[in-house]
Amino acid sequence: MDGHKANIVHVSSRTNLVNLPSRLGNLLANANIKVQDVIVEIVCKGKSSYTGWSGWNATSINSLEIDSILAKSLSLAETEPVVINLKVNNFETRQVNLEPVTSSDWELVELHAQTLEDKLLSQTRCVSLNQVLVVYPSSTTSANLVVTDIGTKSVNFAKLSPECEVAIAPKPRVKKRSGSVKSAKSSRTDKSGDDYMNLPSVLKRSIPLPHQLYADLPEYADTNGYEVYVNFKEVAGILKRAEYVAVSVIPGPNSKKNHTPKQEKSSPNLPGSSEKEAKETVPLEENKRVVARLVNYPKSPANHVGVSRKLAVALSVESNLGSILVLKPSIKQTQKLPSTFTIYPYITQSKKSNQVNINSSEKKEKASKLAKAIESILLSQDSSLYKSPITNFTKLPIIPNILPNGGMLKFKRNDDLNAWIKPLHGSDKKGPSIEIDEELLRAASFIEETKVEKPLSDAIGFESMIQETVEHIIIDNNSGILVHGNSGSGKTLVLKHISQQLENLHGYHCKFISCESIMNENFNSLSTSHFNRWLQECTWYKPSVLILDNLDKLIGAEVEHVDSSNSKNLAEFLVSQVQKIHCQPNCNFSILASSSSKESLNGFLFSSHLIENILHLSPPDKTTRSKLIEHYFNNDLGCKIGFDVMEMVAETEGYLPNDLKTLCDRIYHESLFNQSSAILDDEVSITMEDFEKALQGYTPLNLRGVKLQKSSINWSDIGGLKEAKNILLETLEWPTKYAPIFANCPLRLRSGILLYGYPGCGKTLLASAVAGQCGLNFISIKGPEILNKYIGASEQSVRELFERAQAAKPCILFFDEFDSIAPKRGHDSTGVTDRVVNQMLTQMDGAEGLDGVYVLAATSRPDLIDSALLRPGRLDKSVICSMPDYNDRLDILESITAKMDLENGIDLKEIALQTEGFSGADMQGLGYNAYLKAVHVKLSQDESLEQMESNTPNSQELDFFKVNSEKLKNAKMRPADRLKILQQIEELFGNSKENMDLKEKKKNSPSSVVSISHENFVESLKETKPSISVKEKLKLDMIYHEFVSGRDGNMPDGSASNDIGGRTTLM
Repeated sequence: MDGHKANIVHVSSRTNLVNLPSRLGNLLANANIKVQDVIVEIVCKGKSSYTGWSGWNATSINSLEIDSILAKSLSLAETEPVVINLKVNNFETRQVNLEPVTSSDWELVELHAQTLEDKLLSQTRCVSLNQVLVVYPSSTTSANLVVTDIGTKSVNFAKLSPECEVAIAPKPRVKKRSGSVKSAKSSRTDKSGDDYMNLPSVLKRSIPLPHQLYADLPEYADTNGYEVYVNFKEVAGILKRAEYVAVSVIPGPNSKKNHTPKQEKSSPNLPGSSEKEAKETVPLEENKRVVARLVNYPKSPANHVGVSRKLAVALSVESNLGSILVLKPSIKQTQKLPSTFTIYPYITQSKKSNQVNINSSEKKEKASKLAKAIESILLSQDSSLYKSPITNFTKLPIIPNILPNGGMLKFKRNDDLNAWIKPLHGSDKKGPSIEIDEELLRAASFIEETKVEKPLSDAIGFESMIQETVEHIIIDNNSGILVHGNSGSGKTLVLKHISQQLENLHGYHCKFISCESIMNENFNSLSTSHFNRWLQECTWYKPSVLILDNLDKLIGAEVEHVDSSNSKNLAEFLVSQVQKIHCQPNCNFSILASSSSKESLNGFLFSSHLIENILHLSPPDKTTRSKLIEHYFNNDLGCKIGFDVMEMVAETEGYLPNDLKTLCDRIYHESLFNQSSAILDDEVSITMEDFEKALQGYTPLNLRGVKLQKSSINWSDIGGLKEAKNILLETLEWPTKYAPIFANCPLRLRSGILLYGYPGCGKTLLASAVAGQCGLNFISIKGPEILNKYIGASEQSVRELFERAQAAKPCILFFDEFDSIAPKRGHDSTGVTDRVVNQMLTQMDGAEGLDGVYVLAATSRPDLIDSALLRPGRLDKSVICSMPDYNDRLDILESITAKMDLENGIDLKEIALQTEGFSGADMQGLGYNAYLKAVHVKLSQDESLEQMESNTPNSQELDFFKVNSEKLKNAKMRPADRLKILQQIEELFGNSKENMDLKEKKKNSPSSVVSISHENFVESLKETKPSISVKEKLKLDMIYHEFVSGRDGNMPDGSASNDIGGRTTLM
């Protein structure tokens, strides 16, 4: 079975087995040849390779499918034509010797020895002498092994026996001697590199200066030089009395690395090329070990050192708080003082040059000016560099307008990395000169970072929360905290203040991430490119805090009918990685996150205890709002407040800090517009008119998208119900109007009222008017709106309803027909209303309580309402809206007729006497019926007047006829079409000046006003009857009497009723 042609196809099978073309696979299957007995010889360009058969056929007829890693090791390219020879009766070996190709392959084999022992025979069926055998220890790694012995020399390939013994020769990594470079310069450098190897060392966590922990440094300290500040008691045993130490950095996850680009050599044949440039073969690199002066600072935190700014820049740790430094006693300084310091300026982009102009006079003059400028700064008698030790190949900081990207300092004609000199201050020797050499190309990330941090706004109202959170993170080393609140409540500001205090006062490494910027990336990108990197960084620079702002944008709650796999996978990944970090010894890593609400985050973060402490940012109270407003006007806008701030505070109940800031900006711009003629240098004064104009049309963030009902009914439009009005004002208006008095109340204020009474007595009307009277938002709910037959849906509607009211606070939540949604439990066969009542109980007086939300309920059958809702703390007060008496009816009539035109002969007292038994709705209907009677009389009078005017000679009658069309003239027109055309013609003629004057005269005439007479009321009274019958009134009287005072207080014992047809209730 030789000589079959096929083309190579690469697949990912991760085995040393191939898939044969279908014709060969079917041939072997029909011959009943076992898969394990087949060895496939692949001949390509005269070279033979041997593999096993997987037992499967390739997808294409003429293709041979082979794993891409195996194909690469065998030099089999994609689509390359090969010849296939099938070997059946083969030698079976029981011993195979292998040797790793590289040391990395040996390390993988050594690491996964047990896995390879279990899986080798399933991945490989045959071996060939001197052929590469690929093993796959895991799903992402592979190792290459060379076959050195197959147990016989008679054949060069063999089948593996199930009892085959495999031996792998070790190949450890050879330690390279520091050293072999192509130039004498680097050989000298490597030779001197062993000077620090045997010296004792100290590891300390670094804090770059300036920092508040090192604010009280001694007077002799020079923070602008190269100095290290440490408590001598911690290092005296190792560093002894060392005055200078060599400082180096252990590279961390995000350490700056200098990937030096290859420098193009100058051709010796070009004019101007120097011998030095022709010999230059090795690029210049910065010294990673810098000598600094050791300064005693007893107040230094334990295991920490302070690093001066220039030293931090030289070590590239100026932006990393928490880098691990290695401190060793410095070797002897260079005996001979260098005559010249060579400066190599940094550039981040290569300069294009069309011609070589190295020796031009212009360039020399420019370099000379730059050298003098640097010399005047770095080597003056008062400069920090003049007073500090100087190390060869030191990275220099940025000097504005001179070294815009920094540079490197090198001793001329000295290539020793360990060369350094003591401070020049106090020396009689003449200082070295400065020379400018070629520019060095460096990555932008390697250049010194100049942080220009904007000052944070004051966190007014959150000071105690920030302080408590900082203390909690310090005490509990591995904590998880969530800060949640509505958009604009100040979450980001609070997180930044916590981060600032942890960094400045306690030396924590804080990684602040805004999750909104990466919310559209997939799971693989987020887990590997972002979360892994953040966690590695925080673990290395511990103690640390990972701050995730708006975490719900990445790990949101799982929602039905929406693909939440990304959120779920990311939550599980984050929890598993953090748990691994917390298991490490001496771990000090916390997570601080923010979200719009607790429910918007994936629940796995809480069930896994990754987040255990939850902080809620509620809208500011009156005192905080007053401070915020004064701060915005005085500090941010620099203007003067010309009115009482408390008036603005009272109008901004429920506003978030961002709402107040936006409103203050609107007021300021309104004031500038009104005072545009004033001199700009004058201080802007804010008036009450500016505030009122700015408030118009502005909707706070909390109320955007919230449906609020606005009633046109005023408090004065409601007659009677004086007692109910007073109770409502006591509950809703007084706590706002007399805030200082109620603030001292030690008890919980009343927040729920039940309005009950006869139908049509003004319960709903009173509730809709009280919101406008007290200046509160109003949300009205009709009972059946929240009921749903599905389990959990009604309760969710109740929760969302109270959340909506909480967002719109101060707010009145009004339930009309309350008995339909909160009846006594146990009467509903479906259990829907029972669950609604349970949810209402927890929302109205649960553990969380209500803040700024008042509940009003209206019903005509209070006896049907569950008794638990009527207890103090829920619906605290029950107010009856009774049938109006004579005085109430008279008051109602006066309220109804206040907007009507009444004739002089009307006696409202007589009408009030004749309406005994009428409800408030009946009285309103009586007034409207009387108005309709007057309208009928007015229309009859107007028709008679028009008839009289039409009979006068001055009246005009309009008609029309058609011309110039025989077809249209003979066609019949419908009456409706004829009337429509007549109306259009009358409108044209009616726009004449005479007719317009006549219309205006009629419009302004007294006869156009509808006046109501006493007779209209009498006729209306004859047609209007009480809506509540005597029998129904007696029934309701008995119910209300029982509800108020007729109950004996004996509560049911909970036993089921034994009566035939009786229903069981829980109350």
